[in-house]
Amino acid sequence: MKKLGKELFTNHGADILSYGGLVLCVLIFSFLSEGKIFSAYNFRILIQAVCVYAILCMGAMFVYAMGYMDISVGAQVGVYSILCILIANKTNSVWLGFLTILGLALICGFINGYVSVMLGLPSIVTSIFLMSIFSGIQALIMEKLALNSVAITCDMTQYKDTKFMIAMIVIVAIVSIVLFKYTPLGEVVRSIGANEHATQYSGINTTKWKVLAYAFFGICVALGAFLLTARTGAAGKGTGNGYAMDIMVALLLGGMPLSGGMRSKISSALIGSFTYVILSNGLILSGVDTKLVYIIKAIVFIAVILITCRKKDGVLPR
Repeated sequence: MKKLGKELFTNHGADILSYGGLVLCVLIFSFLSEGKIFSAYNFRILIQAVCVYAILCMGAMFVYAMGYMDISVGAQVGVYSILCILIANKTNSVWLGFLTILGLALICGFINGYVSVMLGLPSIVTSIFLMSIFSGIQALIMEKLALNSVAITCDMTQYKDTKFMIAMIVIVAIVSIVLFKYTPLGEVVRSIGANEHATQYSGINTTKWKVLAYAFFGICVALGAFLLTARTGAAGKGTGNGYAMDIMVALLLGGMPLSGGMRSKISSALIGSFTYVILSNGLILSGVDTKLVYIIKAIVFIAVILITCRKKDGVLPR
């Protein structure tokens, strides 16, 4: 029995911890917030927040599964939100704004995936370069506008509706699951995370699949930025700050191994997003000081890393 339990935890430990963490968050904050966390008003806030995080995390899964990471996502979200608002206000077309940032996001995805391979650079280097570029662009745009934030004048009410947000989570989840489990893209990115050299030696053109993985992530970043704009109705200097780290924390809470590999699953993005948002929202509703919220989330982050730390391919360290 003891051997069976040990084997069960070895094979499914991350799943047990991630689902258990979500249930624990729900139970604890239901009590501490005196039920406020699931009031009609707060439920709408939760869905709006989860929608953005879940879409970004599902796109990030294709990058993290390779054992890579992209820390430029926050700066990209900030610039895309601002550009979407400026273009929509100028043309009175929200869709033109979205298509513009979608094109930019795809270009950045290709840069991240292709340039790093061609120059032999680690993915983190190109993402640092993009983060610096986008942070500078964001600052320059707001400086030129001489504003701290810019509000959208077009009606985006329908895009922040709870039903629409849920529908977007479901649609992106279905597409992500199909791509991740039933197409060569998902198989190859997981194989790269498990052993990139072995994947290359087997005759697979890893460059092509890396570019496709980053391109899909780019689509999710653009969509996430669009929905964040609909949710807030404005964007400015601080928009997107912290999203790169938030995505990493959410994926870890969902049981995602930092090294990527064959145990990577889209469910990690969904479970992690819900857990992270409920944790953040629950702490605030429970009356915890904002400064302490960041400290508590940092402690949780470190604890999750220590508990779920694993070697390549999801093998628990001895």
